[in-house]
Amino acid sequence: MEVFDAIETCRAIRYFKKDPVAPELIEKIIFAATRSPSPGNTQGWDFVVVTDAAKRAELGTAIAELMQPIVDHVEAQFGGPERLDDVTARMLRGALNLALGLAEVPVHIVVCGPNVYPQPNTTPEATIMATTYPAAQNILLAARALGLGSCLTTYQNTCGEAIHRILGIPDEVRVVSYIPIGYPDTNHNSFGPLARQPIENFIHANGWQGQLRGAALPE
Repeated sequence: MEVFDAIETCRAIRYFKKDPVAPELIEKIIFAATRSPSPGNTQGWDFVVVTDAAKRAELGTAIAELMQPIVDHVEAQFGGPERLDDVTARMLRGALNLALGLAEVPVHIVVCGPNVYPQPNTTPEATIMATTYPAAQNILLAARALGLGSCLTTYQNTCGEAIHRILGIPDEVRVVSYIPIGYPDTNHNSFGPLARQPIENFIHANGWQGQLRGAALPE
């Protein structure tokens, strides 16, 4: 698949089939992750790849218990599920489905890393993020190119302690993203095209005051 086709159609997939993913495809995805840039080429990333059914079940149970109250709280803030707009309601339904059905998703990739590139006046988190988030993005795009769905979750923010404990991740290693991967359940969602505003809405030409707002890029 051409890279721009992957970028244009790489949606967050929150409904998955139970079909297994071949090990060689997982290896290709991790290969892509390790081709990403990192500060000083330190390559301070680690990828915990979870395919064992018992381990996935343990993670799924812990994450579902912690995520359900959060989804309920968000719905309550909007005044109940019936008052949500279509996009928010669909996102919340998908998020809850993924959290409650996480054990059935065939591959979980936990992207993490230690602080291996300390910089003056920079927090350790900044260099860890600079290393691991490009790797996570490569995972999403590589999965899409291989016909696999993925979703960049923030389970680590709420369930970080459980993830560390279940997977035996050392305390000094920061979990940055938790990415379920599998074949999309096309009865519920599938790949793009994406709903995005035109690039002119976001470009500032030669300075902040030079936002294009519908104009062409300067030559």
